Parts: sequence; structure tokens; C-alpha cells
Amino acid sequence: MKNNKILQALTFLIKKPAVILIPLIFFFAGWWFALPSKKEAAQGSLTTAAAEVWTCSMHPQIRQPNPGLCPICNMDLIPLQVGNGDGGLREITISEQAAALLDLRVSPVLRAPAQVNVKLFGKIDYDERTIVTTTARMSGRLDRLYADFTGTTVSKGDAIAEIYSPELYVAQQELIQAVQSVSSSSSPAVRSLRLNLLAAAREKLHLLELTEQQIAAIETQRKPSNQITLTAQQDGIIVKLNAKQGQYLKTGDPLFGIAKLSSVWLKMEAYESDLPWLRYAQKVSFTVEAIPGKTFYGRIAFIDPQLDPKRRIVKVRVNVDNKDLLLKPGMFANASAEANVALHGRVLSADLAGKWISPMHPEIVKDGPGECDICGMALVPAEEFGFIPSVQATENPILVPASAVLRTGKRAIVYVRIPEKTEPVFEGREIVLGPKTGDYFIVDHGLDAGELVVTRGAYKLDSELQIKARPSMMNPNAGLVERSAINAPQQILAQWPPVLRAFGELEQAIQDDQIEPANSHLNSMKSALANIKTDQLQPKEFALWNEFSMRLENTLAAITSPNHASLRKIRHQMSETGRFTGLPWQAIPATQVDPTWILPLQKTTAAYLQISQALAEDQAKPASQAIPALLEAIATLPEDENKGKLLSATQQLEQTTEIKALREKLPAVSKHLISLIRKHGINQLGNLYVVHCPMADGAKGADWLSPIPKVQNPYFGSGMYSCGDVTDTLSLESKD
Repeated sequence: MKNNKILQALTFLIKKPAVILIPLIFFFAGWWFALPSKKEAAQGSLTTAAAEVWTCSMHPQIRQPNPGLCPICNMDLIPLQVGNGDGGLREITISEQAAALLDLRVSPVLRAPAQVNVKLFGKIDYDERTIVTTTARMSGRLDRLYADFTGTTVSKGDAIAEIYSPELYVAQQELIQAVQSVSSSSSPAVRSLRLNLLAAAREKLHLLELTEQQIAAIETQRKPSNQITLTAQQDGIIVKLNAKQGQYLKTGDPLFGIAKLSSVWLKMEAYESDLPWLRYAQKVSFTVEAIPGKTFYGRIAFIDPQLDPKRRIVKVRVNVDNKDLLLKPGMFANASAEANVALHGRVLSADLAGKWISPMHPEIVKDGPGECDICGMALVPAEEFGFIPSVQATENPILVPASAVLRTGKRAIVYVRIPEKTEPVFEGREIVLGPKTGDYFIVDHGLDAGELVVTRGAYKLDSELQIKARPSMMNPNAGLVERSAINAPQQILAQWPPVLRAFGELEQAIQDDQIEPANSHLNSMKSALANIKTDQLQPKEFALWNEFSMRLENTLAAITSPNHASLRKIRHQMSETGRFTGLPWQAIPATQVDPTWILPLQKTTAAYLQISQALAEDQAKPASQAIPALLEAIATLPEDENKGKLLSATQQLEQTTEIKALREKLPAVSKHLISLIRKHGINQLGNLYVVHCPMADGAKGADWLSPIPKVQNPYFGSGMYSCGDVTDTLSLESKD
């Protein structure tokens, strides 16, 4: 019957326009399949009643299956808050039938090298390093051109032009006269002088780029020639022809450009998004339409350091061996550069493992150190160019299928299947994306390997959250209500100061343009946030904290180099966190910790903790025995008004050995020690916790220090061991 209703409804809706049809189908299907049958409703009611949990409003760590009194403070237990419907703010539960109807598909998140195949397009061009320009070394008239068009193939020594030059005519005359004068020399001294003149005449013709054969031929002549023949300086083709027959030349005028084709360049353009996968000396394969079926190879020799601001491309050049002269300048080429990339952009390359590469000519690759065969420069290990032979599995990036990612503006969201739930439960999660690698994105933060993400149907799940007015892709703050400070989650509030202190240190470092300290404080802020414990939060508070801690972690993870722009992003996210959780969000200003206080405070705190721990374990004797050590440590403290108060309170503690009296006098010691640490010892490390018991000190309430964020009550011991709440986090700078 139910299926017939669905078919009738869908048949009716098919006639509607697609713009109305799709949302109505998803809404109708989600609404219909969410309705339980009477049997399912009854089973759900029984399950809820059976699974009801009772807790204490003062001690949320208490979990009882039945109503009663809190074993710590004797207050009435209250039902555990379970939220409305799904557990998290972005969680959505659907039945298996609805999942099948929505055609949901999931795929695992992988930890593997990012396999990238960058497609590039380019054109074959001359190797500029092989182009030799022939210039006029003397003024004159170009009487004849043998190589009279661009593209002429020449060999070294071939005649390419004839030139008449008065300057050359005079130089020939000087050589002929020098030869004749040497042969007619009458004495050795005169002969030696004339030989020097002959050598100078020969050198002058050498400088005018005449060959040895041409000079020898002139020496045999009786009179100078009117013309001289210019020859090609290398094998190749004429790529530039700057002179015409009959033209008059001046010294230095360019005549010919001759290029070799034994090597060519493949010039390509790479998009900005392709740059993470391209490296110097990386192998590139390409094909040209003129030579079908043949693949050519080369290595990247140059990546332009400047990006074209209008086209957002970078020029890339590949050196290609062309000994068979198959490739011709001007040919178009379709190229492909493949890379397996590990974390931090390191390229896995087995063929370059342990190799040495020329820094100017990447085609020169050798097994060991040495010099480049072309330019003579020292070879460089391949690792210095970003190539590594292998990495551990943990050093590979996290990869998520691209079809799983919903992107809007600067945010990226995936839907993750929660494995602990019996029914299909999916959680929307914001993540920090890296570059795209084929069909995958690299995930910088937010996912772990092995998690299942929705690769088909994620938009449908997100639409369901939008219908329920809960945080979704388009509206991350849907359904959230601003909170005042009085409603902030107490367990988080107690552990929040290290985050604010690290934020203050980061803010100050960025304002002072101190890069290294800023990076250190950024990491401290990440650590302080990650160390916050949530085991005592009610489900609603946990869901709220989980949402905003995720956003804040993503904001911090996306910052690679702290600067003023990133500081504005952090401030915005801290403000949003405070707005909806009630937590204070303004940074605690950076303070200079006096190093003369650190070691004495550490010794004093260590002695105090021995007393506190002993009293929590109902052991009066060890507590009394630790008092002298505390007094000795207090004596090493620098002068301060709270030092005197702490000393007086500890001396009062020394006057008794009874456990009840010790517990009555301990609050004053705790109070003054906490004041000293707040004043002189605070840093962002977060290694001391202030715990408050409302029943201590004659029901007036008292604090004490604990090395862990856990209640171990020294004022009542086993009588009310867990009575109290962590209210603050302090720190003592570690001793380096």
C-alpha cells in the first residue's frame, strides 16, 4: 500500500518542471520514509525508555540507568539530554530503505601517493643555446649570398656569402707584404722582427673571422683579393637572415643566425593549479600529430618564476634530444607529466633515486657526483630538487574522491558515514582541501584514512539538513542560537585559557612581523585546542563544541604562514565561536614571564601537589612529611606580597598532623599559590588545572591545583573524591 502511494505521487510529479520536481521528490521521499510504522514507533518508544540515562547537573560524569541521588553531592539526578533527533548538529539518520532509494554510495578515504597526470600543450622551438649569430667583423659590401633564405641547411665551413671590404683588402695587403719581407730578410735580427709583423698580420685576419685555410691562401697570392668568402661556423639551418645581396654593412651588423636541430625545446604553458606537480628535471612525454604512433621524452629544464597575471599561466620548457631530426620547430605537441606526490609536495621518483643531476642541463643524469658534460657545473643530488625514492606510508597524503566534496566559496564539506551506529548515520564535516589530483583531492585536515565518505547523494543529504534548518553547506549557522557567557560549557571554559593565551602570543608576534615565533605560537594554539577534553559534556553541548572546534581547527590548519590576513581569519572564527558557545574569544595579551620565578614556582608547586595528592588519598602522614619541602621551596621564591601570605598559610599547615585540620588549612595555601602562578608563571603550555569544590571550606567553596584535568578532591578524600569541577587552566613554563 505504501509503495503504491509513492508510485502515484512520483507519477504525478514527473509531469512538473524539473526545477520544482527535484526538491519535491527529495522532500517527499525523505518525509515518507522517515515516518515509522506503528510497530517501529512502539519499538522505538520501548528502546528510548530502556536506554534512558540519568546524570547529575553538578557532576555530569555520573551516569545511572535509574533516577536517584548523586553519590557525590546527594542532589537529585536528572535525565541525560539526548538532543532532538540526530546526535550532532550535522548528523542525519536515514533508514536503509531510504538510503537505497536515494542511491547513496560511499567510498573510503585513502592514504596513498597522489598520482597526478598533468596534461600540457606546447610547441616545438629551436634550442636557443645552439643558435650562433654571424656578424660583420668589418665594414663593406655584401656582393653575394649563397644562403639566401631562412631555413637553408648548412654544414660547418660551407660558403654562405662573399663580401668586399676595403678594411679586409688592406689587411690582406699587409699579410702579403709581411710574407714577402720575411723571405727577403738578410739577417737573423731583421728576420725575427719581420716574423713578428707576419704573426700580427695573421692575427688581424683571424680577428676578422677568416679561417686558417683562407689565410694560407692569401699568403700565396701576389696581390689582395677584391672579395672574401664567409663560411658557416657550425652545422644547422639558417633561422635568421638579416642581410640582402648588395647591402653595405657596418662592423657589428648581424648577418645570419644558424641553429642546430640535434636538440630542440618544447615550450609549454602550465596553469597555476598544475604547479604543485611540476619539478625541475621531471620527465615529460609528448606526441606530435606529424609523427603518429611515436612518443618523445624530455625533462623539464625551466619553470618560469613569474606567473602571467592576466592569463594565470606559467611558462615551462622541456629539453628534447632530436638526433634523428624528426621534430621540427613550430610543431604542436600534446604533453603529459606524471608524478606520484607524497606529503609537502615531495615527488616520488624511483628512476632518480640516488642520482645526480646537472643544475643547468637536466638531461645530464649520473649515478654519482661529477661535472655536467655540457656546461661543466657540479652535479647536484636529485633530492635537492624535491625528488625522493620512497616514503613511509604515514608520509603519504590523505586522498578523498573529488565527487564526495561539496564546495561553496572557501568551504569544502563531505558527508562521512559514522561506523558506530547501527542505522545509516552520516555526519557533515568541513575539511581543509589541498590541490586536486585527478579524481581525488588531497585533504590537509579533517579526515582520516579508512573513513567512508558519500560519493553519490551528498547533495541530497545536505538538502535534508537545509530542510531541518540545521548547519549545512549553504548556511553553516542555520538553527544556531547565540549564547551568553553564563551559558558557556563549563568543562570547555575551564580548559579555554591556554587557547586564548596562545592566541595572544600569536597576535603579538604577527603584529611585530616575527615569522618564526608566530609559527611557534600557531602550533601552540593548535595543541591547546586539541588537548581540550570533552568527556563530561552533555550531548547537546558536545555537538555544539564539536561544530565550532572543527571550524576553528580548520581555520588554523589552513594557515601555512601566519600574517595579518590569516590573523583576521582567526579573529573572525574565534568571534563566531564565542558568539554561539558563550566562550570568551578575545586574546589574552602576551605577557613576559620572569624567568627568575619559574624554577622556584615549579619546586613550590611540586611540593604542594605531594600534599594535595596525599590528602586526596586520605593519607595524613605523607601529607605532613611533605610540608617541610614546601616551606623550603617557598623560601626560594623572589619577594612578593603573596609570598608572605603563602608562607604564613603553610606555617599554619605545619602546626598540625591531623587530616581534618590539614584539610581545613589547605584552602589558604591553595589560594595564595594560585595567585602567584597567575601573576608570575603563566605561559601557554596549559599544564596545571584549577579545580573548585563548592562544598569545601565550610560550604564556602575552595580551589586547589591539579596536574591533570580530573577531580581528586583533597578536602574530602574518599568521602567525596569526585566532588568538584575544573574551572581554569594555568601553566608553568617548562624548564629548558
